[in-house]
Amino acid sequence: MNYIVNKLPKHLFWDSDLSLLDDVEHHEKIIIRTFERGDLEDIALVMAYYGREICAEVLMSAFTLNESAIVFASTFLKIPKTRFEANKHEQHFAL
Repeated sequence: MNYIVNKLPKHLFWDSDLSLLDDVEHHEKIIIRTFERGDLEDIALVMAYYGREICAEVLMSAFTLNESAIVFASTFLKIPKTRFEANKHEQHFAL
């Protein structure tokens, strides 16, 4: 059962077949997409489901992550921006 996928807004995964999106197998996509495009309630739901450590690990190792997600995750999770892999690469949609 895909608990988290069913709880999040469908527009976050406009490019995916929701019936194939799995909470465990696709956790990186779910976490990244929620931090990039979700609201505070969506982020809180993902954090409660996956935990702070997994969310932080996924976000720090993501090769691409928009700058607003980096700034928010850095502040919210108390992680220096320099620890984000995506921060080392040129962003397409920089703030």
